[in-house]
Amino acid sequence: MKKNNNSKKIYRALLYVLLIMVVIIFLAPLLWILSTSFKTTQEIFNGLYNWIPQTFTLDNYREAITEYPLGEWMRNSLIVVGLVILLSSVFYILPAYALACINFKGTGFLVLLMVATIMIPKELSSIMSYKIVASLELLDTYAAVVIPQICDAIGVFLLYQFFRTIPREYSEVCQLDGGGHFTILRKIYLPLSGPAISVMVILTFVTSWNNFFWPLLVTFTNKSMTLPVGLATIMTSYSESSASRQYGLLMAISLLTSIPALTLFVLMQRRFIEAITISGIKG
Repeated sequence: MKKNNNSKKIYRALLYVLLIMVVIIFLAPLLWILSTSFKTTQEIFNGLYNWIPQTFTLDNYREAITEYPLGEWMRNSLIVVGLVILLSSVFYILPAYALACINFKGTGFLVLLMVATIMIPKELSSIMSYKIVASLELLDTYAAVVIPQICDAIGVFLLYQFFRTIPREYSEVCQLDGGGHFTILRKIYLPLSGPAISVMVILTFVTSWNNFFWPLLVTFTNKSMTLPVGLATIMTSYSESSASRQYGLLMAISLLTSIPALTLFVLMQRRFIEAITISGIKG
């Protein structure tokens, strides 16, 4: 009995050590970015790899805030993300409910078709999307960035999988009381789908917040340019010589632009974990 207890303690200790090592490996790049953002340019290129800055400076953050329109880019990103989350929720929830809860011919084929579209690279459809946006004269507007992002099959599939786990008896009782599909969705499915909807919001936020390729195609000025595109313009504004690149400034901007996404994940991480452990999200 004692040997079993000792072996369990050793196994647990080894497991904790392994997990700590994995966490350190994953956190190392972020810690290096944080360290570099507080270094001077001379210290960055002195050939020494110091995790703790020898000369602590806030000049990189000061320059990022004063010399570049970060506030304008962040405002554009927040508006785009807010609109994408708001509109995509409708385009995710209604089809997911219809496929999971309403019996009609062709349901299996539609689900298969939806899953198949997930495998199509976004870049493949960008040419046609660009032509449509350009023909509608929406280039360099919020609508040009938002509209192609509001209907993604992965969001529909996520909620479809979750809705299938909710017992049908709940909706049958509601139907016996005279409730229609919108009543069932509003009073039964949505209240029970908090974890899955939270995951959908997080994934949509992160995907839209980090989206670079599509905003790069359709935005040209600061009035609609998002943070990833703005950051790219800063990176390309310097010489190709590595010694002339402002890595401290770029690290500072990268950290500032990642704050909203990190904040959202920290606030909703409990819901995220609940969705994984309860909802039965499967590949």
